[in-house]
Amino acid sequence: MQLARQRRLYIAQALLLGIPTLAAGGTLAAVAVYVFFANNSYMGTVESLVLLAWGLSGLSGLLGWLWLSGVYLRHGRDGLQRTGPLGWIGIALGAAGALAVMGLIGRLWWDGDWQALVYLVAGPLLLVPSAQLVWMRWRRTPPRGA
Repeated sequence: MQLARQRRLYIAQALLLGIPTLAAGGTLAAVAVYVFFANNSYMGTVESLVLLAWGLSGLSGLLGWLWLSGVYLRHGRDGLQRTGPLGWIGIALGAAGALAVMGLIGRLWWDGDWQALVYLVAGPLLLVPSAQLVWMRWRRTPPRGA
């Protein structure tokens, strides 16, 4: 019974937080990668490399999250424990990109820009369901009688 409730909670989180982040954050990450390869002259080399790193980390995080979410919803916690490191590396890279966006939000919010909270859909919202996947993967199961 607890496993079914956990899956329903995860589905609710994925729909509420994951789908908007997938749409907005995925679009922004794809645009960031496109801007790097479009050979635009209005950006310096360092800025374009930072933009490429953020875009690739965001895309890998989204793909890792999608893949591990599918594994969890189909095979449960046992499926998460049997997965290889590729999806987890993607989630870790995506978390790094999302934390960079959190730094940007904090800086803009410190300057009094309340509209910076809109950037939460560019990745940080996906930290919640990703953290739940990580927790379910590495959590110890209690003994059967407990």
